[in-house]
Amino acid sequence: KQYLAPPLRVIGTPPLAQQLLPHSIAALRRRFPDAPCTLLSQPTREIVRSLLLRESDLGLSLHDPEHADVDCQVIAQGKLQLLAPHGWLQPKQKYVSVQDLAGQSMVGLDGHDPLSPALETKLQALRPALVIQTRVQTHQMMRSMVEAGEGLAIVDPFTALGAKSSGLDVCPLAPAVPICLYALTLKNAEPSPAVQALLAIITEQAVAMLSS
Repeated sequence: KQYLAPPLRVIGTPPLAQQLLPHSIAALRRRFPDAPCTLLSQPTREIVRSLLLRESDLGLSLHDPEHADVDCQVIAQGKLQLLAPHGWLQPKQKYVSVQDLAGQSMVGLDGHDPLSPALETKLQALRPALVIQTRVQTHQMMRSMVEAGEGLAIVDPFTALGAKSSGLDVCPLAPAVPICLYALTLKNAEPSPAVQALLAIITEQAVAMLSS
């Protein structure tokens, strides 16, 4: 049987395309078994461009692009997390204070908007200063560098979930640095039933993942 509706085109930033969207699309497939689906991974500015050109139906990001032609809806909230090599945290340690990072070797993020400009300012003010020898492009790459022994990293909660299951030490910063998951759609575009269903699934999965 051929599915006649247009394919569902979803675009997310790398942490979401890696951790959250595969499970959500698999859950959607059980409800719309014949719906074709395309999943892309791009930074937020490319997601906005893709929506404006009508190349995508739904975008997911941890940044609000604040664009006049894009609807931006908060669908879940989490906290930024510290990644550390296994055994770096004390047993049962619940959080790490930003002050405790002074002088530590950290993996940096290259050229992208920080998830929290306020946190960036605090980190830059630490004395002794952070030692950042390596900068990478995505949170996923930051996780890989921590696994390789290149220091600590501060990442989004979705990347942290994958890192925890692979054996790294993970805990939130204190004071907590909140982070939002945004669903991006073109203003005045009527979402299809498949898009509405996927958004409901993503919201449910994200809330469950972030509260675990």
